[in-house]
Formats: sequence, C-alpha cells, structure tokens
Amino acid sequence: MPRMPDLRTTLLDQLAYLIDEIEALKGVVTHVPEPILEARPLPTDFSVKETYGLLATLDEMVYLPRFQQTVAEDNPTFETVDQAALVAEASWHDHPLPAILERVQTARKALLTFLHTLPSEAWHHTAQVNGAPRDLYAQAHHITQHDVDLLRTVGYRLHESRPIRKTGAPDKR
Repeated sequence: MPRMPDLRTTLLDQLAYLIDEIEALKGVVTHVPEPILEARPLPTDFSVKETYGLLATLDEMVYLPRFQQTVAEDNPTFETVDQAALVAEASWHDHPLPAILERVQTARKALLTFLHTLPSEAWHHTAQVNGAPRDLYAQAHHITQHDVDLLRTVGYRLHESRPIRKTGAPDKR
C-alpha cells in the first residue's frame, strides 16, 4: 500500500508548483501584447507584470526572511505586509515579463531550498502573525493559498484578453 505523503512534503510540492507554472507560462507570454501585461483592470488591481513581481518580492523579502527568523528566534512577531507598497517600490513595468518570471522562479527555488534543508522538528517553530501563532506549516499553507489567488486572477485576465475571431469564437492561436 502506498504511503500517504506527509504534510510537509505536500506543502513543499505545492510551493514548487509555482516554478512549474512559470515554466509553462514562459512559452505563452511572448504572444500577449504588452498593454495587456501592464493593464490594471481597476486602480487597486495589480497588472500581470506587477502580480508576478509581487510573487518574487514576497519570496525574497518577506517569506524567506520570515521562515529564517521563525527558525532562528523564539516566537518572532510579524504583521501583514502592504503588498501595494511593495509593488509600487519596484516599478515592474520597467522590466520585461520573461525577466520577472525568471526572478520568480529563482526566488521560489531559494525558498524551497531553505525549507528542504530544515529538519522536521523545525517545522513546529512558531511566529506570531497578526497576533495569531503560526508554525511553519501554517505559514507555508498561507503562501500556497496566496499563490492560488494571484494565479487564478492572472489566469482569468489572460483568458479574457484573448482575441475574438469574427465568428465570435476565441482565437486559438
């Protein structure tokens, strides 16, 4: 009988999914016009470029340092990050999307490398996040849910931006 994967393995696999998703996207984005990649449907929405830039920034500047601090310190305290401020500071529209996607993959690989090196007991270390205790399992789960939310939004936007042929059917280019 096959053994059920443990929670840590499942979370690491889910975190690694972003790397595969980016790899698949690389072949598609070259066909998406730049105005669509930089458009914000609403002023509070992030563009496609900003969304992927946010993913890279969060892994580099928020998630990895928080995991490291959670393991190194006794019950550190973290607050929610202002994602709009992170996006505004980075000027993601000045970068080509393939370079942004490469940065996302590099950042996620670094995060995964750190998490893979941790012994299982380290995953029980906790931090206070917005006043609530979260161990590394809960922190990793939060990242996977955040990834899903952002990727779903980008997927819908890219799907809706496909050109429509005169017959009314989406162009299958």
